[in-house]
Amino acid sequence: MKITWSLPVPGEPLHSGRGDMVRAQNLVSALRVLGHEVEIVAAAEEIGTAMGVRTYRRVLRRALPAGVALGLRTLGRLALARRQARRVVSKAREQGADLIVETQVHGVSSGARAAKAVGLPLALDDCSPPDEEFAFQPALPGRVRQAFRREGEAASAMFVSSQALAHRLGTYGMPSGKLTVVPNGVHIPQGCPQGREESRQELGLEGRVVLGFVGSFQPWHRVDLLIGAASALAPSMPIHLLLIGDGFAREAAVAEASRLEISERITFTGHVIPSRLPRMLAACDVGVLPGSNDYGQPMKLMEYAAAGIPAVAPDLPPVREVVRHGETGLLFSPGDSTALADILTGLVEDSTLRTQLGEAGRQSVLEKGWAHSARSMAAALRVVLHQEGRP
Repeated sequence: MKITWSLPVPGEPLHSGRGDMVRAQNLVSALRVLGHEVEIVAAAEEIGTAMGVRTYRRVLRRALPAGVALGLRTLGRLALARRQARRVVSKAREQGADLIVETQVHGVSSGARAAKAVGLPLALDDCSPPDEEFAFQPALPGRVRQAFRREGEAASAMFVSSQALAHRLGTYGMPSGKLTVVPNGVHIPQGCPQGREESRQELGLEGRVVLGFVGSFQPWHRVDLLIGAASALAPSMPIHLLLIGDGFAREAAVAEASRLEISERITFTGHVIPSRLPRMLAACDVGVLPGSNDYGQPMKLMEYAAAGIPAVAPDLPPVREVVRHGETGLLFSPGDSTALADILTGLVEDSTLRTQLGEAGRQSVLEKGWAHSARSMAAALRVVLHQEGRP
């Protein structure tokens, strides 16, 4: 198949560490390995886009009232949709594409515009309900709903990462016949790039039990909950938090660590390129997901399992699709800092349990590489082409 893949995310290049970009990058690579021709049209590569994003984040968002700034962002996304659609149309015609795939971005309907202009089927990937937009962007919610409906109506297929997410989108009126679960994949390392002690030595964490977190520091990740739970552990416990990544809530997490006087037991790595992630996780004894929304499949849980470390996560439907409590990890009541602290205490004190859970987790993802996800997507895309009467 010839696929034109649209990435209408102005502030995130394909190689960034944000979840939707990591998913797109790996699916595109795996589809190419399977023999499909995939051309990418990334909004972040458009001339002037990076400067516009920096201006918004560093100047407008700080200088203007929140409602005004968020309203400008919504209008900016509408303008982005038009520009992105023109670029996608140009690339699809140049490529002779069979169909268009777009990574969904709320408030942006470039895929629908482009598909209509060139008469090609549209598939949306990494779909999610607009809940987060409504929670964090109160300005012009009607525009967001309109774009969401427009994309959903135009799409012949919508790919989601979990069964819970498929159910949630069904409550928004999306036809179940359009929804296909394509779970996130993971790279399965053939053994760690180096031993745990060597990795800890590289990071200056010798002799510690390292509790790791990987993520883009979104508010719903609740890194503050992990920091609070760690501060409740006995000072004699040889723990250290390794918080990998960067994002919106990182500054607040640093401040919370300082307030709780636990900064000396935490390392904030900042942004880490994907190729270095296995080495960082090799230093960890436990992988923690302190918080999540109730529909998305957190990619980090797969990464923890691939690294052979047990996952600790909130007891939510999409999390249970990845982590089996007591077998491949441990689950706690969402938002319960005391319950999280109790689980961490048990794991810190029981190295045998850590090993057992970690090895079971690794075995559970051995057949869940990105190639498996890409084959599922390709099969669904072939169905779309057949339904559209295309070879």
